[in-house]
Amino acid sequence: MRSRQDHGNTLSLREKAGYGLGDMACSMVFNFMSSYLLYYYTDVAAIAVGAAGTVMSAARLIDAFANPVVGMLSDRTRSRWGKQRPWLLFSAVPLALSVALMFLAGLMPSKVRSVYAMGTYVAFCLVYTMCNVPYSAMMPNLTEDPVQRRQLNMSRMAFASAGGFLSMGLGMPLAGLLGQGNEQRGFGRLSLLFAVLIVCLVLFCFFNTRERIQSPPVPFSLKTLKRTVKGSTPWKLCCAVQFFHYFAMATRNSTTLYYAKYELGKPELASILLACSAIANFVCTFAGPVLAGRISKKSISLWGYSLFAGGSVLMYWTGGNFAAVFLLNCIVNLGAGLASGIFFLILGEAIDHSEYVAGIRQQGLLTSVSMFMVKMGNVFSGVISAFVLESGCYIPDRPQTENALRAIRINFVFLPCAAALICTVLFLFFRLEKEYPAINEVLKKRHSEFE
Repeated sequence: MRSRQDHGNTLSLREKAGYGLGDMACSMVFNFMSSYLLYYYTDVAAIAVGAAGTVMSAARLIDAFANPVVGMLSDRTRSRWGKQRPWLLFSAVPLALSVALMFLAGLMPSKVRSVYAMGTYVAFCLVYTMCNVPYSAMMPNLTEDPVQRRQLNMSRMAFASAGGFLSMGLGMPLAGLLGQGNEQRGFGRLSLLFAVLIVCLVLFCFFNTRERIQSPPVPFSLKTLKRTVKGSTPWKLCCAVQFFHYFAMATRNSTTLYYAKYELGKPELASILLACSAIANFVCTFAGPVLAGRISKKSISLWGYSLFAGGSVLMYWTGGNFAAVFLLNCIVNLGAGLASGIFFLILGEAIDHSEYVAGIRQQGLLTSVSMFMVKMGNVFSGVISAFVLESGCYIPDRPQTENALRAIRINFVFLPCAAALICTVLFLFFRLEKEYPAINEVLKKRHSEFE
């Protein structure tokens, strides 16, 4: 049984913006960590590459298994604020503190630096999950109108792109400006700036959104989980795509600074390359819905991942020419933006499909499992990219051998390309789109019976 309130009302611009600003906070901090934390550990805090990779991978692995727990708990939450929103309220300040604490690792004594890095990164990952999983699960509770959902998704992706641009595109210039030549001071002060922004954005999202649709708590059991996912092939495909998409993006983003510094010889170019991702996502935020009105979301995803893979592999033959690298980097990020720009619409429909076949709705659990796959993609990215760098005998702040440069190219070019090709193959099996209108009508009728 679900309670439904004000379903026919159009969401206000303030609520749409408020929801989008929540993802601006999440995107800002997620992309900052994905792009710069490995570099901070190895080149600023002087933690060995293997140890840094172990720290990041172990923390992400612990966090990955926390995702379903948070999802189940949010599904069982009951409060005057709804099921998911309370998690935003209580996680905002701890998330901000964890971000600030991580970038004190370089100030710790060398003997405890890796342990401190592990503890603070685990804390960050867990608190980020407590904020991001309920946030991601919240959209279907705001409205079940497909048009309103598309508008919420546009707001989410637009503000997420702005957060990505702030962290990836302006991250290094801001760190340089704030540090005045001292990278430890620069990263530390930048993390404090981000901490303040996180609190403001997450709380604005909390106070300016409202969960109109709330299902009663569903007691968790393995039988319930099996019933929820059984027969929901679209949702399973979404989970697999999440894994490989974020493996590709995390590997590429975390290696961009290495690629710019050692392959191109100009570390300041990393911010330009990373900014392309945020700009492409912003463009695709508006291009995606237009395209979705003309061609299927499946086709958009296939084109997106094909551009991603093709642009990646062509980058190998640029010979370090920045103009060619920049052009192909734009193509790669345009492809990734097209695919990710509509993904949460696809995931929402897949969760609806699961309710349709199972008769129960556990969007917090299902969203958290898909986020679990995101984290596992990041885990494998951290393990594999660090292993590749270590195998190439990478040594920070020194001229790199050909083996080390080859390792950087593998991380930046070939591993993301392979993952994008796998996503392309997965979407060839996606069949939900033609069935969804009928499913949506059945669910609306089913929900109306419980008003």
